[in-house]
Amino acid sequence: MKKYFAFLIILFSVSAFASNDMSEPLAAYKLDNKWYIIDHEGKAKFNPIDLVYVSGYSEGFYKIYIEADGAKFWGFMNQNGEVAVPACDEIRFFKNGMAMIADVVDKESELLLFGFINKDGKMVVPKKYLDATEFSEGLAWVMNHDERGYVDTNGRMVLPWDTTGFGSSFSEGLAVMTNKNDRFGYIDKQGKTVIPFIYDEVTPFINGLARVNILGKWGFINKKGDLVIPADYVFSLDFVDGFCFVGVPLKNASEYKPQWGIINQGGGIVVEFKYDDVRDFNKGLGAVMEDGKWKVIDYMGNQIIDKKFDNIESFRNNLAWSEIDGRFGFIDPTGDFAVELPSEAELVVDLRLNKRVK
Repeated sequence: MKKYFAFLIILFSVSAFASNDMSEPLAAYKLDNKWYIIDHEGKAKFNPIDLVYVSGYSEGFYKIYIEADGAKFWGFMNQNGEVAVPACDEIRFFKNGMAMIADVVDKESELLLFGFINKDGKMVVPKKYLDATEFSEGLAWVMNHDERGYVDTNGRMVLPWDTTGFGSSFSEGLAVMTNKNDRFGYIDKQGKTVIPFIYDEVTPFINGLARVNILGKWGFINKKGDLVIPADYVFSLDFVDGFCFVGVPLKNASEYKPQWGIINQGGGIVVEFKYDDVRDFNKGLGAVMEDGKWKVIDYMGNQIIDKKFDNIESFRNNLAWSEIDGRFGFIDPTGDFAVELPSEAELVVDLRLNKRVK
């Protein structure tokens, strides 16, 4: 039987972690079996720590994997390096002040039952649901055999649903929902269907637009359900500041690969389809791959850093993970390393994207 740890500390309230991007962590990296966590200036937030893995960061807490007494556990670590391990088999990131946790109830099928804790470690939603989404806009979708719908941050079922269909997190006041025929549409917080169940697949609304898939191709709708950009693209990211990367299949290719271009919010093609891979825009900075190398571009496709990189991720807070000529770390908009990491670093996790980058 698995041994569980009770909470080792009382988790801090949201107010203990004021929202300030530059005070938040930049990355975690492993070196000589220790994990280092650094800020946006490359300074260590605390002494290197003995952990199995740092998975990511959200709302003041790191999701970590630790080993104790020969067993390994998922847990949370706060900004002071203090650790708490909830009595469960799996944990997710904090969202809206709540973290999803789960127990394995059938090892053979790996069946999980989900619930939620708050930042004090209190079980607010019991671990009884077969499926759940993270909290967003104060609500989370939950379901089991005889109950499904949306619960609030007090664990109350405030928007019950019938026994068919699957929900998702709310975004901009609307949530993706499926009906009994596995068609996709959108509901509001009163449970009213505001965009009918007619799509093969959809994504949440971002800046007033949502991607919808019709017969294998992506287009965009507004909150009225109007198809404002035709479903012409096999691949698509979301709009950022009125521009979007979209892709079509590479012609005469032996494998199904995209060629990416850029469109504007009116649907006009700004850059023709020529990129092999892309990284989303952020404050006017995007990245594209051509001929095996990455370059940084603006919305019009103009190269704005006179360097080509072996690898790069999206910019956040004017920094982007990159690798060039055997060096790696985080570059600024001029292409210079603002934070360069030791070449001996074995693993690197970008804590803004919650993504392993090395």
